[in-house]
This record gives sequence, C-alpha cells and structure tokens, in this order.
Amino acid sequence: MAHYAKISNLEFTITERARLEEVTREIDVIQSDNRASDEYIALRDLYGTKNTSETLESLKNDLNALYNDLSSLPAQEYVDAIQASIQAEKDVLAAEAQDLLDQMEVLENQGTETLVAEKESLELAISNALCRVTKVLTGVDEIVMKSGDSTLLQEEVRALEESKRDITYNIEEGEPAELIAINQQIQAKLEEIRAVPQVEFDNSAYWEGFYGGCKRTSYNTSGGVHKYGGTPFRKNYAAKGHIYDPVRDAFYAPQPYASWILNEDTCQWEPPVARPEGMDWHWKEDTTEWVDYVYINPKGEAPHPSWIWDTVKGGWYPPAIN
Repeated sequence: MAHYAKISNLEFTITERARLEEVTREIDVIQSDNRASDEYIALRDLYGTKNTSETLESLKNDLNALYNDLSSLPAQEYVDAIQASIQAEKDVLAAEAQDLLDQMEVLENQGTETLVAEKESLELAISNALCRVTKVLTGVDEIVMKSGDSTLLQEEVRALEESKRDITYNIEEGEPAELIAINQQIQAKLEEIRAVPQVEFDNSAYWEGFYGGCKRTSYNTSGGVHKYGGTPFRKNYAAKGHIYDPVRDAFYAPQPYASWILNEDTCQWEPPVARPEGMDWHWKEDTTEWVDYVYINPKGEAPHPSWIWDTVKGGWYPPAIN
C-alpha cells in the first residue's frame, strides 16, 4: 500500500497566473497582426508553391516516358539517374520551404521577444511554486517486481540465431550436428534468461500520473529519516494542509510562526531560540522566547479594533465593561 498526496499551487500563483493570461493574449494579438502583414502573406503564398516545380514535373514526365514502350524495360542506369535528379530537386524544394517557414516564424514573433521571455519566466515560477496538499490518497503499491536485466543473454541468443543462417543442409538427411549444438546452446541461454531473478521497480511516476496531480509520500518518513531504516522519501509524510515544495522535492507543515526557520536537512520548522529542557514551555512569538506559563499566540485579526486576545484561553474577547 502506498500513499499519494494530491497537490495544488493555485493559491500561491494567483498573481502569476493572471499575468500569464495577459501576456499570452498580448503575444497572440501581436502574432495575429504580424500574420496579417503583406510581407508575411507573400512568404506564405511563396511557401505554398514549394510542393513542386517545373523542373520536378519535367523530370517526372521524363521518368514516365521511359516506360512508354511496354515491350521493353528501360535501362536501369537511366531510371536511377532520373530518380536521383528527382530526389535532388525535392531536396532543394524542401530546403527552400524550410527557409520560408523559418522566415515566417521570425516575422510572426517579431515584437514579442520581451513578452515571450516574461512568459517563460512566469511558467517557470508557476512550476516551481509551493503547493498545498489538498488530500492524501491510499493507492496501489508503488513497488512492483520485474524481470532482472537479461540484455547480455538476449544478445547472445540473437548472435546464435544469426549463426544458424550460414548452415546449409538437406532436410532429408536431418539437421547437422553443428545446428543441433547451436539449438542446444540457445535453449540453455533461454533457461538462463528465465532464471534471472526479479528485481524491485519503483513505479511511483506512473501512479502519480494515474491519480493526477499527485506526489508519492512515505508514511514512515519524518525529518528526512525513515522509521524502519528504509529510503526516506520527500523528507516528511504529507497531510492535508501541508506544503509540497517542488524545488526541495519535500513535504513540510505550514510555518507555525513568522520567526521560525525551515531546517533544510529535515524540512521541519525550528524556533530561533532552542527550547529549554524540562517543564512545559510555550512559545511567545511577539518576544521570540519560550515562557514557562500558558501562552497562546494570537490568531487572525481582531473582529473589532477594541477586542483583546486572551493568551490563556485563546480567542478574541470584547473589553471588560466597568
């Protein structure tokens, strides 16, 4: 059984996606105007003529003329010469057509260089943006057993099969000893191939695509360490609401406090001041220190300017009325 975290970066890329749509539309408008220009239309019309030429049609007629006399076939040397000329003319036309396509592409994209660079930058930013874990799925085990590598053995079998082609014999006399020996070698090699041990294959990439927008996560991995000594996978087990960082290829919890720092090795948040040993310590964000009394840090904005946060009970309360 494997676990897969469904992720989305929409909330982290709102601005980039909006600008990407704008840039894409701006590029489309410029390209459309460029395609409507007289210069582009002239290139396009010329490109449409490059599927043939007078020279090519003349050569084709010459080739057909060689077969007009049904009583005798033309000399192969004449056929080969004309076919070579036909191919050469086709190559010239193809090169000219490609050159025109290149010119059309340059003209179509004229004036979009800055926007294209911005578009590529936005696409990269979106692909590298943080993602939110929206769901964790239990799916098919990512490890499957596959046949081990038998490439060398298969090459030996092909070589043996190839060597049989050089052996000639009379069927009535039966197979010669040499052929029998080769067939025995082939069968022995096939037995070796069947005996190659199976190996584990990680099929995560397939299942991530199958479930769509998912990344595999390891239930037994925390802080970059696998609980049972296995391979730690993406630093931490994912949970709904957690973060997936595509640059670090890691899962981690949301930042608990603004002052806490992400440990690059474990991808877990650490306070700027180490927690003292003993007692029940509580983090006080406004002074960035540990305190030995109950302290619940404020959450969200006060519903009214006059309301006060209760650091013991946790919650916003109206001011006391005398």
